[in-house]
Amino acid sequence: MRTGVLALVVFCSCSSSHAGDSIDASPDQAPPLDAEVIGAWTSAPPCAATADDIYTTPAPLAAGPRGSIVECALGDELSVAEAQDKLGDDVPAATTGVRVIKLSYRTVRSDGREAVSTASAYLPLVPRTLPVPVILVGRSTAGIADKCAPSRSDLPQQDYALPLAARGFVTITPDFSGLGNEGTHAYLDNHEAATQLFDAALAARALVPGNVVGPPVAALGYSQGGGTVLSAQALEYELTGTRTLRGVAAIATEWPISTKSFDYEAVLRDPDRLTSLAGLSTPVVVVLRQFGFAANRMASGQGGATFPANEASSIISAIESQCTIELGGALNAQQPWLRELVDPTFREQVLACIDGNAAGCTGTGAAFHSWLISDFVTADPAGAAVMIVHGLADQVMSAAKEAACVVAKLRTEGVEPTLCTDATATHASVLGRRIGDAVRWLEAAIDGTVSPSCASQTLPSCSR
Repeated sequence: MRTGVLALVVFCSCSSSHAGDSIDASPDQAPPLDAEVIGAWTSAPPCAATADDIYTTPAPLAAGPRGSIVECALGDELSVAEAQDKLGDDVPAATTGVRVIKLSYRTVRSDGREAVSTASAYLPLVPRTLPVPVILVGRSTAGIADKCAPSRSDLPQQDYALPLAARGFVTITPDFSGLGNEGTHAYLDNHEAATQLFDAALAARALVPGNVVGPPVAALGYSQGGGTVLSAQALEYELTGTRTLRGVAAIATEWPISTKSFDYEAVLRDPDRLTSLAGLSTPVVVVLRQFGFAANRMASGQGGATFPANEASSIISAIESQCTIELGGALNAQQPWLRELVDPTFREQVLACIDGNAAGCTGTGAAFHSWLISDFVTADPAGAAVMIVHGLADQVMSAAKEAACVVAKLRTEGVEPTLCTDATATHASVLGRRIGDAVRWLEAAIDGTVSPSCASQTLPSCSR
């Protein structure tokens, strides 16, 4: 196991910094004079694994605490100019170059089993301050086939992890257990995602010896990752015993908060619709969540238990071989009717549970419904401030069916979010168009300064 990966060279003329120290330098200032950075994160080993090595967990896995590094590999080192070239026009300017690290780290599944997650970390060559603050990044849905692990490509993270790393923060974005490595990713499991996100913060600290990496101070997520960081806001104190997050920004949020989320109830109640007419994401979300549940919470070999028996093989083959967009196309072609995505007995059982019919709420459907309900989380009114960013033309996560309902839930639970909407942005375009707003808002939340306002702050009413 590798625990010392990179070294930060510093001189300090006074007492050493600790993880709980205040962070009061703005990103455009040099680090404090009593911790003057005279070097950079070194590019030399001992981070000697290859990028492919992180996806194979050594057997047996050596003992170690959660967050400890299993494998790590050096990635690209970007200069300030190179980092700037990869940022959007409206993103705050890069103030430092960035070193990319690929890694795997110890964590746990939501049922307590020991596990390993892979991740990408972005380390600023010149940190914002010491200890270096960490920003946790929730990535979007990629699928759950191993080849779909976001850490295998830098392209997604460049959109939302790099802008903050280039401002002097350590950023880390996990794939989550079973995506890229052994096992099956528990898709849309709020508790597991939040747990592994906070363990990623421990991994970020383990990358660099000397206690120079601080606690997580903010979180940013897009799509599935938006839901992940909102779950982190809700569960931070429960999972860590602290509240160090100051701001959480969720963009184009996919957050399971109801059995109606992502039109799941509509699929169950009207199975005779064409799969192609159910929306761009709904069929994919249905099969990924059901498969993730069955593979992780039922007996071995029961991953297809929620699918019709005559369709299970083709659905599982598509899930295990194709990423999100290709998977959606495969489902439209192979299972043209929604009834071909959900076993009829399972459907009846889940609906009985939803409708309060105790006699019919049995079997696998009852187990799945129980997990769904238990996994909804409650926002923490004493926790981090929240920003919701959404495109009103989002055809994947509808503003009325998803974002507006998320905002209504937050308000009911005592959290008043900052809203930033874009009248013409789609699910695909809102990130590029509004990432600058999220970065500026997060920096203000971290610094305790006045949050910048967004030009548009209007959402429709929640309608499901």
